[in-house]
Amino acid sequence: MSEASKPFDRKGLTERLDIDFALQAAGLGVWEVDPVTNRVQWDDRCRELFGISKASQFAFDETLNYVYPDDVSRIEQAVQQAMKPESGGIYKVIYRTIREDGVIRWIRSTGRSYFNEAGQVVRFAGVVQDVTEEMINRQKLEESEERYRTLSAQLEQQVQERTQELAATNDNLAESNQLLSTINLNLEQFAYVASHDLQEPLRKVQQFGDVLKSQYASQLGAGVAYLDRMRSAASRMSALIRDLLTFSRISTQKESMDAVSLNRVIDSVLTDLELTIGETGAIIDVDRLPTIHGDALQLGQLFQNLLSNALKFRQTGRSPQIRIRYRPVAANDLPTGLRPTRAAARYHCLEVSDNGIGFDEKYANQIFQVFQRLHGRSQYEGTGIGLAICQKVVDNHGGAIAARSQPGEGATFSLYLPA
Repeated sequence: MSEASKPFDRKGLTERLDIDFALQAAGLGVWEVDPVTNRVQWDDRCRELFGISKASQFAFDETLNYVYPDDVSRIEQAVQQAMKPESGGIYKVIYRTIREDGVIRWIRSTGRSYFNEAGQVVRFAGVVQDVTEEMINRQKLEESEERYRTLSAQLEQQVQERTQELAATNDNLAESNQLLSTINLNLEQFAYVASHDLQEPLRKVQQFGDVLKSQYASQLGAGVAYLDRMRSAASRMSALIRDLLTFSRISTQKESMDAVSLNRVIDSVLTDLELTIGETGAIIDVDRLPTIHGDALQLGQLFQNLLSNALKFRQTGRSPQIRIRYRPVAANDLPTGLRPTRAAARYHCLEVSDNGIGFDEKYANQIFQVFQRLHGRSQYEGTGIGLAICQKVVDNHGGAIAARSQPGEGATFSLYLPA
């Protein structure tokens, strides 16, 4: 039967068209190696991937010249394995090609060997696919994973180092706490000595001075002035020791935190200052104050010092007028730069104001330091420790203290204590 008289094979043509379309859509190239001649047959897509002209004909070994040198052995091993019947003839390998134009591409080659009954290869064929983008992405992922592993190892090393440093710091802190406990114990022992052994000689000096003045004043003559100066110095020394003792106790002793009514604290302080208040004709106006969590003795010392200062630094010819005002304050509304020693959502704000001599506000921070005085002893008595005690008490209660004033216009001390 002639070619012209053969019936039209619609099914076969359709199958071939379907196969060609699928290969084209997948970007696959088809190859086949003749087991007898070792010649390679490539379709156009396969040649395109390798960058080989259509006219070129190669033996299989010659095609390896277009493979990246480091990948040649991998192809050879895959081919040898596929030629063994026990392997099932499966051929699968990924490698790089170097095209004639120098472009390097990643290729995935998949094929199969077909064997006769004697176990000889009668056909070796398969497809190739460009997987360059996939391999680049995989390489990037592997590099990212490697960087992640490196960073993780570095982080783990840093955590171990910080853990060791923290352990060492904790050991040092424990030693420091032990040392601090020893120091506090020594300070408490010193405070005991100061309150008994140092005060007793001063009392004797004052008592004997009083006896000398009362019984021998006429004989001493001008010496009485020296005697008065001696008694005054002994009195100041006694007051200084008392204030230092108070400051030391507030710094070293743990406060007992209980519910404390500030109005009761103020009433107790006013009772102690009753004589001075009567002598100066002072008028003291106190708001209704809150009950707070704190140490009653320390809070009493705080207001004792503030009110004593207000009475002491009064203006000549004017009766002291002292006001104690109260208002709650949110943390966001605290004055700029004020830093309580304990954070809280709300604070109790207590303001102690007077109409005394006042001071220049440039000294507002200095006055809370130990032994800081703005006036000479000849003008106003005092040890320069009272406001330092106030600062310490407020710190112990998690708060902050600030002062504002103008010379001749009185002073206002603002206390902020956690609610």
